[in-house]
Amino acid sequence: MAIYKNRIDLHMHTESSFDGHYPAELMCEAAVKNELATIAITDHFDVDFFEEHRLDSRQKSSYEDIISAKEKFSGKIKVLRGIEMGQPTYDLPLTEKSLARFEYDFVIGSIHNLRKTPDFCELDYQNLTQDEVYSLLEKYFEEELILAKWNGFDTFAHLTYPMRYIVQSGRFNTDLSRFDDVTDEIFKTLIANGKALEINTSGLRQPIGKTMPTENYVRRFRELGGEFLTLGSDAHFTEHVGAGIDEGYAIAESCGFEYVTYFENRKPVQVKIEK
Repeated sequence: MAIYKNRIDLHMHTESSFDGHYPAELMCEAAVKNELATIAITDHFDVDFFEEHRLDSRQKSSYEDIISAKEKFSGKIKVLRGIEMGQPTYDLPLTEKSLARFEYDFVIGSIHNLRKTPDFCELDYQNLTQDEVYSLLEKYFEEELILAKWNGFDTFAHLTYPMRYIVQSGRFNTDLSRFDDVTDEIFKTLIANGKALEINTSGLRQPIGKTMPTENYVRRFRELGGEFLTLGSDAHFTEHVGAGIDEGYAIAESCGFEYVTYFENRKPVQVKIEK
């Protein structure tokens, strides 16, 4: 039973993503069953893997499936036309060209890997020294700041993404506070540009056991003047649609947010946090 009213989940992947498993229709059915009011289907578009992931055809199939689901579930749930642009700053001409192909409601900006480097989920942290891990994180947050300054997205996804895998590898002593200056700069950039920060709840069902970013970052975003906050389960399976969303709302509320946000036609719409 849902704790909060009018819940949103703005981050999920269908079989049109390279790592997705279910069609948009089944993800929507799960969203209705799990008492969500608004969802965005945001299939992956990792720009630096354009050929490898066959993104030209995947983007088209994703968009067509979203439009079909939007029509089929009209009156039951609001389905937003979304996309997750991974590493968009690694090839800005391709990014801009791809975003112009279709009319999106909502664009996620994210970084999953450093340039010409595998996804953080594929790195062997056991064979890295702690200094090497910190070096990776330093480069990651530098890329995150570049992403924030690009400003072509609506929400900034899973800020602490690499920690999902660093913790999973057993490195529990990794201290992110050494990067507070750059994360503050990221937040100030988002705020100045009227962009949202995402609370990604996928970590709650993984070994890290926490949202990405964690509550302290959400609170800091608010302290600096952050207004827009989105929530996403990052579901790749129907059983994960809406997972952790109530916990995400609780974090938002505890950090002083009165509203969460979804985007329609790339414009923010605020939804009051209510139980």
